Parts: sequence; structure tokens; C-alpha cells
Amino acid sequence: MEMTIIDRMCSIVDKMHDEENQRSGMSFDLMEKAAPDIDILGKELGLSPIQTVLLTAITRKTSSSSVSGQALAMSLGISFLKYLSYNKELEDLRAIGYIRIDKKREITIPRRVLNALIDNKPLEPEPTTGLDAMALLVRIKKGLDLLEEEQCTTSEMVDDLNNLMELNPKNSVSKAITRISKELLTKETAVLYGMIYRYYFEDDDKVGWHDFEDYFSDEDLARLRSDYKLERLKLQKDGILEYAGRNSFMERDYFKLNDDVKEEIFADVGGIKKQDQKISASKKVVATDITEKSLFYNQAEERQVAQLKELMSEKRLNEIREKMKNKGLRTGFSCLFYGGPGTGKTETVYQIARESGRDLYIVDVSQIKSCWVGESEKNIKKVFEKYREAVKGGGPIPILLFNEADAIFGIRREGAEEAVDKMENSIQNIILQEMEDLDGILIATTNLTTNLDKAFERRFLYKICFEKPSREARASIWRAMLPSLSEAEVKILANDFDFSGGQIENIVRKREIQSIIDSTEPGFNDILAYCSEEVIGNGTSRRRIGF
Repeated sequence: MEMTIIDRMCSIVDKMHDEENQRSGMSFDLMEKAAPDIDILGKELGLSPIQTVLLTAITRKTSSSSVSGQALAMSLGISFLKYLSYNKELEDLRAIGYIRIDKKREITIPRRVLNALIDNKPLEPEPTTGLDAMALLVRIKKGLDLLEEEQCTTSEMVDDLNNLMELNPKNSVSKAITRISKELLTKETAVLYGMIYRYYFEDDDKVGWHDFEDYFSDEDLARLRSDYKLERLKLQKDGILEYAGRNSFMERDYFKLNDDVKEEIFADVGGIKKQDQKISASKKVVATDITEKSLFYNQAEERQVAQLKELMSEKRLNEIREKMKNKGLRTGFSCLFYGGPGTGKTETVYQIARESGRDLYIVDVSQIKSCWVGESEKNIKKVFEKYREAVKGGGPIPILLFNEADAIFGIRREGAEEAVDKMENSIQNIILQEMEDLDGILIATTNLTTNLDKAFERRFLYKICFEKPSREARASIWRAMLPSLSEAEVKILANDFDFSGGQIENIVRKREIQSIIDSTEPGFNDILAYCSEEVIGNGTSRRRIGF
């Protein structure tokens, strides 16, 4: 019967057994007697003769416990100095994965290695390619477990994990980590991996430096703490981590991954967790993800939008901000876009962001207001805190967009006594103060200017009224959206229907849907029918709806 790996190890131990050694150890002097077994076993495991003997000796001395170098040297009947000469062979065994060596140089055999030996199989190396997002998250956990157990150094763990990210570039975890860690120092990259692990596996979104005590030396941890307090960590400057205080004052004892960063990292495994989604009152839209769209304005709007676009260009904005700062003036810009539905207010903000290369932070007003006392105020504070961190992160200053802001920029209630009224006033007071201190770009859109509080009106430096498009502008919109129309048809549509751009887009969408359903192109009479369906009511009293 063919010998198993364990049988072969036992044979090597027996043949190298030094009867004169009272500790019943193995003697390197007797390697010649075990040479055939050593050679066969070495080929099976992919090891050199010395590595084979060392692994056999270590397996003999350890199970779940570790063995010190001194004890292993005594077992082999050699001096500790001689044992140290085999350090390269031991490190090679560690690199392959057969053993682990901790910071005290004590050696253990991983459970999966013992299982492989028992199953009479050589150790199968863990795969390094073809890993999806979940597999990489598990490897991050394993890497941190090894670091915590002192089986590797921080640098070794970071190097190994970074290498895995490079070898598996096509999932959300590797893409995000590669982007974020491009210019990070090793210690900050270890912090990033630690935060990812704690959020995903420990459901911990409020991390303190005490959570990293097993990952760093006392000196390195103290330096990280100091840089964090002084806001010198690149993770802070880039907006990757943010404060996660224990109360509304956002004490800096705790920190967490930015919600947008979590969405980016965990996109392939379900994204941000639901409890975090509930408290996220703004979402980020990257400038490069915004689709180019042609917009047509009346003469007055076109002039004002053109001025604003010039102001928002990176070169001009930096120049203007610097001059204003030198004169002691505020450097923030607040803009109000007001007018009827479908007149292009929101889309104008998107196109300004796209052309100027500025990301958008869009405030979800419905997520700000909470039924819990004090939570709404915390939510709006969080919006501005998140935006400030994004501004500090470098690059083009992003735009903070309050879309359809009627419900939050309305007239404050004097002498408010009801809890809801008090909450509304508190939110508005916070926004007013934040607008006063703004060091960025805020744009609000609204349909109802009559409900706008005068204190808000004063704080908007630029105010643009978006009217329904003129006949000429309507004609341009029809031409752009339906190039197949003749000039005569364009003229009829522009003259007979006083539509906003949004209403025209509704009709174009309806036409496209019908063409898909019928597998034929709707004619001009069909378009006229869609236009008639777009309005509600009869005669001069009828009103039109937008979207």
C-alpha cells in the first residue's frame, strides 16, 4: 500500500530519531538515512530537502499551539545559532503558506495545512486571480486576522492585499480601493482595510483608534492619532473618512467611511446598508457621469446662465475667490433658480456641473425631516458637514443642490409653538447660518417664490427666473428633440402649444414609446394628439401640466 504524506513524515521522524537525545529529537546528522523519504515527500509538497525536514519537525511539535525557535532547535538537536541559519527556508515555507511566523518568531501550522496533510494532498495555494468582490472582502478579513494574531506585519498585509486588488481589477472593491489607496502611505491603507472590515463584517460604522491597537505599534498608532486630530491624514483630506461623533456636536473621538465611498466599495455586494441609507440625506453625482443635453432659453435667461457658467469655470472661480478673499469678502456662492415646472431649472444645474467638472451633492429634502425630536436638525447639519469635507477634499469645488426646495426654504413661522413648526424653524435657521458661512457653491431650485423667506432671498447672490420658453425657444426645442419634423410642423407646434421644455420632452417620450409598441413611426397627427392630451381642461381656463 502506498504511503501517505503523514506516513512518510512518520518514517522520516523514525529514521532521523536520535536515540542518544534524551528529548527524543530528530538529528540533522541522520538526514542521509531518511533521504529517500525526504526526496519523495519533498517532490509531493514542492519543497526542498531542508524545507521538508523543517516542516516535518514543526508538524511533529505543533498542533493548535505554537512552537518557539528555541524549542524547535532543541528538537532538531542543533544550536539556536544553527537554527537561525535556516531562516530563509522558514520564510519560504511561510510565503508558500505552510507555516505562520508571528512577531515573536513563534511558529504555527494553519488548520488548512493540517487538513491538507491529513487528506494526503499538497497545500493548494489560495487563488490570487478570478476573485469577485465578496472573495476580496473575505481575504481582507483573513489578512487582518493574521495581523491581529501577529502572523504578519502591517506592511506585509497591505502589500499582499494591494497585490490582490491589482490582480482582480474588475469589481467594486478592487476598483475603489485601488483608486483611494493610490497615494496613501502604508499605515493609512491599513486603516482603510480595517474600516472596510469593521463596517462589512462587524456592522461597525463608528470606529475609534482603540479598534486599531492590534494593527500598529504604539508609536505608529500615536502618530496616526496625532495626524488625525490635526486633520493631516490623506484619508481626511480626500473625504474618505469623516467624523462619527456620539451626539449632534460630532465629537471627533470616532470616525467612519464616507457614505459615498461605502456605496462605491460595496456596490457589487449590495451597496450601503439599509440603516445607513435612511440617514443619508444627500447623494453624489459625479460630473463625468452627467449626460450632455442641449438646453434652450429665453434671451434674459440665456444671458444669466452664460454668466454663471463662466463664473463656475475652474479658472475663473479660483481667480474670483482669491480676489474676494484678499478683500475680506465671503467666497461662497449661493444661487436660486426659480420658475414653473419643466422650465429647465434642474437640468441647467446638471449641465453647469458637467461643463465645469464639478460633482453634484443633491439634497433629498424628504430624508432630512424626521419624526424624531432633534433628528431633522442633525440630518441637515450632516448634509453640510459632508459637503464641507467634499470641498476640503481638493479638486473642483462640488455643487450642493437643494432641488425643489420650497418645503425647506419657506417662510419661517413667528412665535412657533407646535413641535413641527419649531423643527421647521430650527432647520431653516441652521441653513441660514450655513449659507452665511458657505465656502462653496449652493444652488436651490423652486417653483414657488412667493413662499420664500426674505432672509433666504437676501443670501442668494444670483437669482435666475426661468420662464416658459418663448415661441422661438419652443421651436428650437422641437427641432432638437424631433429632427424629423419639417419647418412647417415645427412652426405649428411652437405657435399652437405654449409648452415648457419638460412638457415637450413628455410628448417626445410618448411618441418613442408608441413607436416601440406599434413598430411604426407615429405621424404628425399623432404628435398633435399627444399635445392635446398633455393639457387638462377646456378653453381659455385650461391649465397645462409639467413633469
